[in-house]
Amino acid sequence: MRRRFVRWLAASFLVILGAACPAIGFAVVSQAQPQTNAQSAEQGISQQGISERDREFIRLIRFANLWEVPMGDLASKDGGTQRVRDVGATIAADHRKLDVAVKDLAARFGVPLPDQATSSQQKWMDEIRGSSGQQFDRAFADRLRAAHGTVFSTVAEVRAGTRNSVIRDFATTANTIVMKHMTLLESTGDVDAEHGMFAEAGARTYDTPENHLSGGQLALGAVVAALMMAATIGVVRTFSTPGTAE
Repeated sequence: MRRRFVRWLAASFLVILGAACPAIGFAVVSQAQPQTNAQSAEQGISQQGISERDREFIRLIRFANLWEVPMGDLASKDGGTQRVRDVGATIAADHRKLDVAVKDLAARFGVPLPDQATSSQQKWMDEIRGSSGQQFDRAFADRLRAAHGTVFSTVAEVRAGTRNSVIRDFATTANTIVMKHMTLLESTGDVDAEHGMFAEAGARTYDTPENHLSGGQLALGAVVAALMMAATIGVVRTFSTPGTAE
């Protein structure tokens, strides 16, 4: 009787172990692929110096400089209030400093830079230049606040995700300046709450990849589970066969 009890105790333990092993197998499978992808991505970045997103970030800041420097200069002279003139002067000065840093980064990492603003930015400049008085103040504050709000999330993502320490330091600086400019533009009282202040900031539209298993990962996990369960059943039957002695 004692031997039979020991056999069933061992069998119960193996059943529990067998049930746990497939879960362990799934965990191993799910973790192996992300680690491999991360290692491959890191190797690719180490060879090129910076990632493609880092390169786009450098170009993005350059585009911002190309239109915000002249608009800041214009506001510093033609602003309808002293507050708008002061804000314009500060924005122009800060973006000149950013432009020097961007050019240095572009030369260091071999990133080609644009030499003119985008078509949308050019339209905004035409709108601001074609305005005067209070209309000028509103166009200037609203358009620049909307642009800063849109780029803010991109700068934060690069700061959080880049593997390059130089890009990370620059993104930190840019992040601080963008936040500063949003606050200054809002302080003019000329930001349209339906556009600038509540501009969409590039919300994510994709699922977090680490929360999902691919078809290959699921298939491999199923094979691991089947093998472990078959082995468990075999061992349980062996231990459960009645012995000659009780």
